[in-house]
Amino acid sequence: MRLTDMIDRVARHYPERLALDGVGGTYTYKEMVQLTNRVAHSLRRSGFGVGTRFSIYTPNHSLGLAVIVGGMRAGAAWCNINLRNSVATNASILARGGCEVIFYHSSVSETVSVFRKECSALKCFVCLDAAANSDPSLMDFIDGASSEPLACDWDPQTQCFQGSTGGTTGEPKLTVGNADLFSCSAVGFATCFNYAEPPVNLALAPITHAAGLVALTHLAMAATVVLQTSTDVVDMARAIEHYRVTTLFLPPTLIYKMLTDLDPADYDFSSLKFVMSAAAPISPSKVAEAVAKFGPIMCQSYGQTETGMPITFMSPAETAEAARDPAKARRLGSIGRQAITIEGLEIMDDEGNILGPDQIGEIVVRAPSVMRGYLNDPEATREISKFGWHHTGDMGHRDADGYFYISDRKRDLIISGGFNIFPLELENVILTHPAVQDCAVVGVPDPKWGETVKAVLQLKAGHAVTAEDVIALVKEALGSMKAPRSVEFWPDLPRNAAGKVLKRQIRAHYAETGPR
Repeated sequence: MRLTDMIDRVARHYPERLALDGVGGTYTYKEMVQLTNRVAHSLRRSGFGVGTRFSIYTPNHSLGLAVIVGGMRAGAAWCNINLRNSVATNASILARGGCEVIFYHSSVSETVSVFRKECSALKCFVCLDAAANSDPSLMDFIDGASSEPLACDWDPQTQCFQGSTGGTTGEPKLTVGNADLFSCSAVGFATCFNYAEPPVNLALAPITHAAGLVALTHLAMAATVVLQTSTDVVDMARAIEHYRVTTLFLPPTLIYKMLTDLDPADYDFSSLKFVMSAAAPISPSKVAEAVAKFGPIMCQSYGQTETGMPITFMSPAETAEAARDPAKARRLGSIGRQAITIEGLEIMDDEGNILGPDQIGEIVVRAPSVMRGYLNDPEATREISKFGWHHTGDMGHRDADGYFYISDRKRDLIISGGFNIFPLELENVILTHPAVQDCAVVGVPDPKWGETVKAVLQLKAGHAVTAEDVIALVKEALGSMKAPRSVEFWPDLPRNAAGKVLKRQIRAHYAETGPR
């Protein structure tokens, strides 16, 4: 089954229900289906169809989400890029991926002129909101096209997604995924979010990445998706009140901002049922603080560009129980249990052996949603598919009750004097300090120990803490062996387009002191 089949089912039953709202205009399900059919017909009549790679380059906008659905109807593959990437990174993704069609917003028309010069495969340029650069607007592009359904003459195993990975270790890899990525994600989230009323999803994070997948899957659940461009948490709070939002997907950085900048007494958050953290690990202490401040609405999910999401899910009820029951408090650090659409989820050692409860190894996955491989990179594909499992690169363990925990990224492991140190464990301790907004722990070169532990902190505005206090905090919680040898304070931590901290840039900052 395709995601578009699920959306069409909703439109048949609830044609007048609002599908899209906020930035970019409002569309009922009937109107959205007609619009996306016209996009599909227009692509086909322009010579683009099954296997064509297309991209959207826009701030959050109703028409951007509609174009993704329209491209899927035509059998084309969505090639995702992000406004927060550098122009060079996006140009590389488009060029290496052979992207042929780009739908862009007028606010980034100057950048698109760079793509026009550097991406020879690009043949078609459409401006979503207005004619620009002599390119047609979306409404001009679809003028005269039929709003009737296009015959689904393509195999669901055809490539329909070409994802760009986070690029936290270098140039983003490109994934090759089929329709199962979207349909499995829709079914998975439908079983995780037990809605008692029609949901309202506020798309705040960029729809060009995980927030787009969350929004698309909500359309399969008869939701109203509200598009917002501002990531200011006060604007977010006002939108929750105005639209009676039920569901938010937020990276941890925005959840931390909610905790510092919002007083729930100032807003009506009674409609909120799910605030889902994903995209990066979240501090257990911050989860507990959020439950205490905002109520039993916090949940977690885990996924990757290579696999889709949810791989796991931790419900608000489970999270709230862990926050109030000391015997279950460790579950605040869990990413949850295996989602229903995942065939297999295990912990594996370097020799391919499946490990038992509480043994640390790499998290590996089997699921229909897992990518076919990396585009034009058979070596990386073989490496990540060893022993017949997809290797996530995340180290972790599961407990006897089936809850999974991430220890850290495999590449971020610090080996100091022969001891393995997982930075995430230290970061979770440091984030309990009331002055700390965010932090990153890395290994830096040391001639005696190979590596030593350094903590780089971003403090809350108007707060202060000494390096000695931070080191003492970790020593008390984890012992002197794992405590940082040094602490530095940066005004901002470097991040990628999805908000993940770029530890490679922090490590590179200290690389001149010697080899790692």
